[in-house]
Amino acid sequence: MMLERFRHESENLLSALEDLKGLAELRADQAVGDNVEALRRKLLENKFYLVVLGQFKRGKSTFINSLLGTRLLPTAVVPLTSIVTVLSHGEDEHMEVHFENGDKRSVGREELADYVTEKGNPGNEKQVVQVRITYPSPYLKDGVHIIDTPGVGSIFSNNTQETYNFLPKVDAALFLFAADPPISQEEIDFLKDIREYVGKIFFIQNKIDHVDEADLLESMAFSKAVIQEALGNTSIEIHPLSAKLALEGKLTGDEEKLQRSRLPEFDQVLGQFLTREKGKVLLQSVLQSGFKYLADEEFAIKLEQKAAATPLQELEEKIQLFDRELKRILDQKHDNDYLYEGEIKRLMDLLDRDMDRFRKETIPELLEDLRKTGESNRHLPAGEYVKLMENALREGIVRSFDEWIVRQEERLNEHYGEISKRFSDRANEIIANLQAASAKLFDLTFEQVTADEAISTETRFYYLLGDRPRFFDIGKALEFLSHRLLPKSLSQAKVLKDILKKLPERIDANCGRVRSDFKYRIQQSFLDFRWNLNGKIDATAASIRQALEKAVEMKKAGATELDQMTEQLNAQWKQLEAVKRRLQELRASLDHI
Repeated sequence: MMLERFRHESENLLSALEDLKGLAELRADQAVGDNVEALRRKLLENKFYLVVLGQFKRGKSTFINSLLGTRLLPTAVVPLTSIVTVLSHGEDEHMEVHFENGDKRSVGREELADYVTEKGNPGNEKQVVQVRITYPSPYLKDGVHIIDTPGVGSIFSNNTQETYNFLPKVDAALFLFAADPPISQEEIDFLKDIREYVGKIFFIQNKIDHVDEADLLESMAFSKAVIQEALGNTSIEIHPLSAKLALEGKLTGDEEKLQRSRLPEFDQVLGQFLTREKGKVLLQSVLQSGFKYLADEEFAIKLEQKAAATPLQELEEKIQLFDRELKRILDQKHDNDYLYEGEIKRLMDLLDRDMDRFRKETIPELLEDLRKTGESNRHLPAGEYVKLMENALREGIVRSFDEWIVRQEERLNEHYGEISKRFSDRANEIIANLQAASAKLFDLTFEQVTADEAISTETRFYYLLGDRPRFFDIGKALEFLSHRLLPKSLSQAKVLKDILKKLPERIDANCGRVRSDFKYRIQQSFLDFRWNLNGKIDATAASIRQALEKAVEMKKAGATELDQMTEQLNAQWKQLEAVKRRLQELRASLDHI
């Protein structure tokens, strides 16, 4: 299976990086060792978020249990509360409940229902924010996180902050609906709401064991047509599945029942997606950086061997020449930093201009539309009028604001990617100059290996931190429309007046918050990116300088010590060749995934 293949290659790469790190430590090359360890952490900490969505009683919890092969999550007969449950890999099963006041509590499997079901925690009276579960399932390895959500209508329609915090992190959504009854209008409306925030949605028609083959095909065809029309997408694929049969098959070891559930078929599809969309790209990025650090060590060993054969006086003269060239080259690094800072400032100026244009052009038009809606419907009873204005506000101001943020993110991501690529190329040029300067002094040839430090595992700049900016604060925007806050005698005119007066303030506050979020993420991405680039440059400079210093020590040592050091270099070279072969084999293997 492709996912298993990816995991196998990931383990092989981690092992090869461990060997490379061991070589760097053997050579006392801390800069390279630290950078290789950072690569290992990048691979180990890779996270892929799969959110499971769907209406109440569509079998989401049973589906997750079937993936894990155990009855881990409660399958309630009443709706779950608005609690998000995050499952990740761990050596042992551990459940931790997080509360609104910041407290945490470890619970057992039998206690979980007391916090996540309506029966055990009615109306979320226990003020639970989230439940985090670790479990030793192979399905959760390699950074896969599964997010269980309440049913449609209990979390997204209320616009809870917890949902908005999680949607931007989602790499793919698994949307479950039933074979009988087929997909509902409420589910279609829900899909329309989330499609802007989730790039990949897998459509799973669950409970196929409830219908015969003919009815299943008819139900799937109906659901596919409805979804395609609603989303304007003609490439929708429906995956039939029985989570109930899959779980029973895994629990009892009944392979025939497991095959009838069709879970293995979907598991193959999901595994291919994980590998193609994220896994393979991450492995290739880490592998290429591994080759870069291997090349640094290879060049350093060659340099030591060559320098050791150079007369001491000539060697010291060459080192002085290199030090002068080194200072000149490293000055380029500082110039690079200043230029990069200027590009980031230009990116923020672009954001400010676009936001100002949005305020001046779009918002007045939307407010005018809202005013016309209010004026033309003042004949409605107060309750209907408030509901109408809530919908108009949501469909106009809020949706336009959120859509603008999505478009702005895409634009900033594109610009940031271009900037990152340019400065990654500059850093590689500086590294090549360092190696060329030392190679020229000692008549060495070297093979330039570049590592693209532009964000290769994810195109969005905020990936380095995890979250994207939060969306329009619908809760506070609607405060002045709440039935609880409106006296019965309050007229529609007063409602409309309050909206038109207070809403611009809310828009300005949200614009300021979004700008602050964007600025923070851009700056943090910039700092992390620059640190990585400079780390590569410094690692190369330190490796060359250390090789030259070792050569001087060898020349000053006696014949016996010189022979011993030469033998050590030869042993290190053999070790390096072994690591190089492993990385080359991995590269060839990844090309066929």
